Amino acid sequence: MINLKILYKNTTKYNESIYLEFLQFHKKKFGLKYTLYTVFVAGLLLFCVALQIKLHNITLASVFFISITCFFLWRYLHPISEVSKDFKSNKIQNEEEFTFIFYEKYFKIRNRLKSNKVKYYELYKVFETSKFFYLYIDKTHSFLLDKEKFSIGFSDDFSKFMHKKCWYKFKK
Repeated sequence: MINLKILYKNTTKYNESIYLEFLQFHKKKFGLKYTLYTVFVAGLLLFCVALQIKLHNITLASVFFISITCFFLWRYLHPISEVSKDFKSNKIQNEEEFTFIFYEKYFKIRNRLKSNKVKYYELYKVFETSKFFYLYIDKTHSFLLDKEKFSIGFSDDFSKFMHKKCWYKFKK
């Protein structure tokens, strides 16, 4: 029989201040990498534009220039629209509560409407700060767990547990 003992339980209310703190953390952690990638790709595209101008191929130079413009617009406007969409979402505006229940092999996320199950190997990264655990599901989206909101277990023990489950993805 499978052991379904609840190891940890955390209920975190998402609001604007928590989300802003997450955005600051995310920018600090991934901002330089994002910027360097943008500069690298833009540099390659600019090189292609310059090469095509030197070869007097204005049509292809125009295509590369339009590509640079679209790339910059995407890299600049897309994150702004994503953040704006998140701020306007019900989870932030209505200060929705999410309950995270951790078992040995997976954890469940519940809100008032639905429940999802996530296996630990599906996590992209796990970060621990002085106030939060950020369980990233991809490069931009994360579950936010307030360290002070554990109703079963303690944050120090949870840190050790997550380090054991995701040792190669876990960062303090």
